Amino acid sequence: MRISTQTITNMTNKSVNNANDLYADVIQKITSNKNFQKISDNIVDSTKVLKLNDQLAKLDQYQSNIQTAMNEMNLAYDTMGSVTDEMNAINELIVEAASATTTPESAKAIADEIEQRVSSIAGYMNQKYMDNYIFSGTFTHEQAYVDNGDGSFSYNGSPQEGSNRNLTIADNVTFTYNVTGEEIFGEKGTDKEFFTQMQDLMIELRKPELDYNAIREKLQIMETVSKNIVQATGQISAEVAKLQATSELNEETIVTLTEDKVDLEEVDITKAATDLATAQSMLQASYMMSSVVMNSVSLLDYL
Repeated sequence: MRISTQTITNMTNKSVNNANDLYADVIQKITSNKNFQKISDNIVDSTKVLKLNDQLAKLDQYQSNIQTAMNEMNLAYDTMGSVTDEMNAINELIVEAASATTTPESAKAIADEIEQRVSSIAGYMNQKYMDNYIFSGTFTHEQAYVDNGDGSFSYNGSPQEGSNRNLTIADNVTFTYNVTGEEIFGEKGTDKEFFTQMQDLMIELRKPELDYNAIREKLQIMETVSKNIVQATGQISAEVAKLQATSELNEETIVTLTEDKVDLEEVDITKAATDLATAQSMLQASYMMSSVVMNSVSLLDYL
């Protein structure tokens, strides 16, 4: 069966077009440094890249959560150090006031200084990180301790039950990163709460006759709060170490997934150079073949 000149022409043109498309595709990959521009170019690999992007986005959020938690916990740790300084000073003042040599006049001066230091402690406990009061539990837009106007302070944060604030730091891993005022200074409204006890102490120190035993008893709440602070700071240190370890694991995963994404998405320059040389050879060969064929077809048209 004789092949028509139209068929020969079509086959030749198709060969040239295919070679040209291949060459253009390789050039596009090299100039964009991408193996594909849209999903339809490579459905399998592009789908893998989309999944990797989702995983990387989650990991970035985990790392951001970890940094937020670490920043707040470090601030809480530093704040506890400032509170401890005030507590030590108050403890010394109570010991001084409980001495039988303390007069009602000097006791009033001690009460004034204790009142100032208690106010400073309440101020420290109203520390904020960004827009959140860090010791108020889940009531992050409320001050942890409010001034009642009579020199006393009341806890204004969330109830201890359900006061944890959590962040997700890895797949299926949540982390509690806050410490509440009640954990340090005792439950609101009880006679074992620090600020209530300090208010009672100042009243006692301002009486015309001093009860040295009643004054000395306030050292117990000082010891309790100091132990709470030590426990809280120790817990913060341990939890920050856990966060750092998790962050390092997340970072290792990010590096691995990023490398996987690069392997799928970005062009291997060495391979691309080889592909380009091959495409150029195929294109040149198709042009030469086209020239020969088209010349032959033209001669046949005259025979």
